[in-house]
Amino acid sequence: MNKVLTLKQFQDLALEMIALEPHVEVTAENFHMGDEEKDIDKVAEVYGFSRHAKPGYEIIFDWVAKGNLDGFLIDMFDFTIETYNKGDFCPTFKGAIVLDDYKEPFEGHEIAQKIMELIKTEQWTKWLIEYLPEPRMLVDMED
Repeated sequence: MNKVLTLKQFQDLALEMIALEPHVEVTAENFHMGDEEKDIDKVAEVYGFSRHAKPGYEIIFDWVAKGNLDGFLIDMFDFTIETYNKGDFCPTFKGAIVLDDYKEPFEGHEIAQKIMELIKTEQWTKWLIEYLPEPRMLVDMED
């Protein structure tokens, strides 16, 4: 039998879960210095996910961290983190059905919207900073 939560119960649970340190994985990094002469764009992106969990419940954020491409190499490591929709919506909530005031279940995209309204960006992104790459020298050792 599926667990059922009211919106208030879900909101309380979500706030409690987001305070817990998540499991974080970086799934891809994409860095290119770019070359205007060869029409190659500058790129600085890191993709990953974070899973905030309590027994029986999970909130999962798929995310992308984009570097600032307006300046020098060091600026590429000044990341802005945002949700990244690999599936239909992000973030996702697993573990229970959440009912509205009319006892109808919320759709997945509605739950994602409720999470984003309830949880400030800093609350879920603060855990990701240590997983992002730091500036490093790009030296060709074969010269």
